[in-house]
Amino acid sequence: MNASAIRKVTDKVTAKYPKMAGKSPKISPQPEGTYLLVFKTDDSLPNGKTISQILRVVADEEGNVKKMTSSRG
Repeated sequence: MNASAIRKVTDKVTAKYPKMAGKSPKISPQPEGTYLLVFKTDDSLPNGKTISQILRVVADEEGNVKKMTSSRG
């Protein structure tokens, strides 16, 4: 996956999830020419604890997003 495709995916992610701005994804190749990009961030809660948010994006080699899921835990 080239840098322009990663930037294209990152732009789509930050448009929907602004807290992911400035985060670099971990990229793993997947079957059928797709890639899994994993973004992670931590948010502070009012009681002083933190909560992690993980965003998983499946995209093709051109940077077209096929699936995007987020979790909090």
